[in-house]
Amino acid sequence: MAHTLFRRLAPLGLALTLAVPALAAGMDAFVPDGTYPGFSDVSAGAWYAADVEQAVKLGLMKGKGDGRFDPQGQLSAAEAITMAAQVHSAYTGQSFTPGGSPWYENAVDYAEENGLILRKEFSDYSAPITRSDMAGIFAYALPVEELPRINRVASIPDVTSSTAHAGAIYLLYNAGVLAGTGDGTFSPDAPIDRSSAAAILNRLALPESRVTSALDTPVDGTTVENTDGAFRLTFGAGNWEEVQQDGAAGLTFTDQNGTLKALSFAKSGQNAATLADFSVSRLTALRDALGGVELLEQPDVILFRGLPAVFYRYQEGTTVYTVFSVENSNSYVELTLAAPAGSEDAYPALLHTAYTLDLAL
Repeated sequence: MAHTLFRRLAPLGLALTLAVPALAAGMDAFVPDGTYPGFSDVSAGAWYAADVEQAVKLGLMKGKGDGRFDPQGQLSAAEAITMAAQVHSAYTGQSFTPGGSPWYENAVDYAEENGLILRKEFSDYSAPITRSDMAGIFAYALPVEELPRINRVASIPDVTSSTAHAGAIYLLYNAGVLAGTGDGTFSPDAPIDRSSAAAILNRLALPESRVTSALDTPVDGTTVENTDGAFRLTFGAGNWEEVQQDGAAGLTFTDQNGTLKALSFAKSGQNAATLADFSVSRLTALRDALGGVELLEQPDVILFRGLPAVFYRYQEGTTVYTVFSVENSNSYVELTLAAPAGSEDAYPALLHTAYTLDLAL
């Protein structure tokens, strides 16, 4: 089982931040000062040798016994959950002791209690974990503010809106924690080996280890940049046009599924201090203009294409509107997907187009 697309980060009232205990060590908790015993199956010349040593010194990984690390061994769900629990507990200062019966029981309990995994998410904790499921755990081990964007990722060739944990995958690519395979793909359904997991853990815990990438090729279609340069979208068959609305510049796209509208609001022209403030002001203006709004889903903070986003859904007549608000350094960008109520195919198709959003840094 995978997380739903709309994995909640926090209630809207928390304004995009996650609660952290007062005694939290933060990123200062991650210091590679442990001992490294060396492993018979990790040669000094291997590409992963330094990553394995660092992950062990950080206390986030250990060997498999008999002096071996098993670098090519497939990472299990239990191992990934334990690693994420260790990262989260170190950062927040919460108590976590590995162990239990079976050996991963404490890690699973901790991960469920802290939202790193969903209850009963995995049916077999000893089975190899897929690369997408790993991303779906690691992305929640740290607050999103500790995973700032350093990359502008136009597209990951084999990750779409329907890919399990797509938002988490994009978040970690944007932050330089994930770099994918050699050809730029991510291979979300493939297992991941322990040596690769060591490299990813190091980038998660040590920001100076994170990597820049140049995934600047959009998906196939017509790519259009907004007039203010805040974002790009790529359109398939249908009609698009530039629009001006509510003091914002934007684009609309219409096809047989409905309409996608993306508007960019310059922060300099807004009274909103945060994305949450902006979203509340937009929803308030919508309510006043319509004389009331029938909310199908209340405003919440989620991951949308790796970006913290305020999300809500409402219905007017026979049309369901889904709204995502995201931000970059200079703008708030609001995407509204309008699809017929009751249609099973229209909204996913519009979401596929919305997931081509390429937001400027």
